[in-house]
Amino acid sequence: MNFKSTIKTTACIVLFSSIIFFMGSCGTSKKTAEPSFDASMPVVPAEHFALVQNNFSQEKNLVSKVNFTLVVNGKSLSTNGTLKMRKDDVIQLSLVDPVLGMMELGRLEFTPTKVLLVDRMNKQYIDVPYSELDFLKKANVDFNSLQSLFWNEVFEPGNPSPKASSFKYRSTDNSLVSMNYTDKMLAYSFETERATGELLKSTIISTDRGNYQLEFDYSDFTDFEKGRFPKNLVLTFSDGIQQMSLSFNLGSIRNSSEWVTRTTVSSKYKKADVETIFKKLVK
Repeated sequence: MNFKSTIKTTACIVLFSSIIFFMGSCGTSKKTAEPSFDASMPVVPAEHFALVQNNFSQEKNLVSKVNFTLVVNGKSLSTNGTLKMRKDDVIQLSLVDPVLGMMELGRLEFTPTKVLLVDRMNKQYIDVPYSELDFLKKANVDFNSLQSLFWNEVFEPGNPSPKASSFKYRSTDNSLVSMNYTDKMLAYSFETERATGELLKSTIISTDRGNYQLEFDYSDFTDFEKGRFPKNLVLTFSDGIQQMSLSFNLGSIRNSSEWVTRTTVSSKYKKADVETIFKKLVK
């Protein structure tokens, strides 16, 4: 891979940024024995919601090496990195040089109050408080929503404690239940297993304008502490014209608190906006 191609691997960060664009434009689980039920019977909301909640992560920390693969209109780029999360505190994604394996190319950090995106190749960054992003507030998007997507949880926008009565439940076949929520701007759908309550897919679709759609698919669940967590996460973004997907293939998952939860940006870096970084990363 040549130097130009190496720089282009930082385009993986762009898909994370598209989460922000999308919102503006428009876990571990406890194992449960499969209940005995008649698949033809209607879903009981309170019971199924409790089953789904039982899969919510009880751990505070998750650290894993990750292989990232970005696919844009049939073309793919791959690199490695790390995913570090601390519940209710931070989501930190780091990309490293696929050739040297140690040099960090970029970092994305979500905290409860802001988004930090660091482009080390071009020595620039964005540091944006959620309070300055009016479109996020209008869409009821906050750190809790983003955190739930990464932690394999269902969520109710604007409410840190979702309620069973907020969702509409539909049995899509004998083994799946779709939990749906719609507001003025976005429609949310969570595909869950009827027997275990395990979350398999989260989908967000714009309802006010455009054909924007964001999906998180979860698979290859593995033991993590006393529960289960998906080792494969696939984030897909579509605007009706082009589609981008980013696959996370997690390695060994650890429950570790021995890491720095806040990134310090060098004074030599220049502050920029999301659009500027986007253009430089994908040129």
